[in-house]
Parts: sequence; C-alpha cells; structure tokens
Amino acid sequence: MTGYFFIGDLLGFGSIVRNSLDNELLVRINRWTSMVDSLARTHRIENVQLISDTVFAMAPSTSESLGMLLRFSRELLQQGVSSSLPIRGAITHGDFEWGRLTFGKAVIDGHDLEVNQNWVGVACASDLPRADDHWGINSLIAYPAPMKNGAITIRPVVDWNVPAARDLARLLSAEGLTRAGEALHWGFAEKLNNTTQFSTYKAIARRDDRFPKSFLGLSSMEAIERDVLDRYLGRA
Repeated sequence: MTGYFFIGDLLGFGSIVRNSLDNELLVRINRWTSMVDSLARTHRIENVQLISDTVFAMAPSTSESLGMLLRFSRELLQQGVSSSLPIRGAITHGDFEWGRLTFGKAVIDGHDLEVNQNWVGVACASDLPRADDHWGINSLIAYPAPMKNGAITIRPVVDWNVPAARDLARLLSAEGLTRAGEALHWGFAEKLNNTTQFSTYKAIARRDDRFPKSFLGLSSMEAIERDVLDRYLGRA
C-alpha cells in the first residue's frame, strides 16, 4: 500500500528499564502504552503498532489523514515529555506493507530519519506530499531538524509546546531516565540544547509574516542572535 508512515521511539527506554524497580517499571510501561492507545483513539489513528519502545502508525494518502497523524505526533511529544517519556519520531510517505511484519521503503526512510535526529521532536521527509496544506502554528514548521550527521536540510517538523529549558532538563532526567547522583553527559546536553533552540527560534520567528512556511536565516541561531543583539545591545 501507499500512505503516510510514522515511527516514534521512546528515548531512554533502556535507562528506564535498568533504573526502575519492578513495580515502578510496570507503572511506566503502562503509562507509555496507555498514552499511545488513548491518543490514537482521540485522533482517529486506526492503525497503530507498539513494539517495546517503538510505535508505528500509518494513515492513507489524504490531507485529512496527514492532519490526524500530525496531531497524534504533536500530542505524543507533549504528553510524553510531561510524563518523562520523551519521543523522537519521523513521518514519511511511500510504499510499505502493514501487518505482523511491517516493512517497505517508507519504513526504512522513516527509521533512517528518526534515528539520525538529535533532539526531542518529530521531523518529516523533506518532500512529504500535502505538507503545504499544514504549514502553521501547532502543525508544521520549516526547520533544519538537528541531525547527528549528513546534509543540513530545511524540512517540515511538527510544532509542539516545548517546556522551558530548566523544566525540560528536569523532565528528561526524571523517573528512571537517569539515576540519582548520575553525571549528565554531552549527549543529554545536545538533545536539551537542540530542543530548546527550536523553541526559542519559533518564539522569535512568529513575528515574521513568512513564518512558518519559510525558515528564517542560515541557522536557527542567526534569528536568535539578531534578536538578542537588537534588543539588548542596540545593534541594528
């Protein structure tokens, strides 16, 4: 079949398993599965698969179905982070087989895009069909989703309400994601900084009429730097 394919990974699942007592782990797993099932029902996503820390979802090749998938992924990001269940995901479009064994080009493309990202967020294929129907706050924003390697690409990414940096840091390290007294590493800091930078860029760019369909600047820091210098140092 041909359609939209979503893949989302629960970041830090291994740490949750290692750091939680048996009764705590059961609560966390139930929260994860219940959240996915509830959001799928709310947003009328009929085809969802949960495999450990990974969720697959698919939708037909219509603009309405893409909108449902975008709202599902947005709520998955927001509810997930608020429960210290952070998500990194991707949305692609193409051919795939859906069933006991789900496979195909859209699945491989989605997996490759998902694992290469270095933040908490959901990025879409740069050529996602019907993306033009969904540019907007609370939907899709043009942004260079931060990657671990490869070319810098402006692509549609799912807009979501990112908590303030201090709150985000706490949520990304709570409830088994780290151990008490554990030193935080640069991998954690990179995801935190990249996610917060997205939120800061978005807040500044909302004042421009070209946003959110057009990305402003060569990097997100260009808009942030210009705003800071203009506001506090009087630089034009």
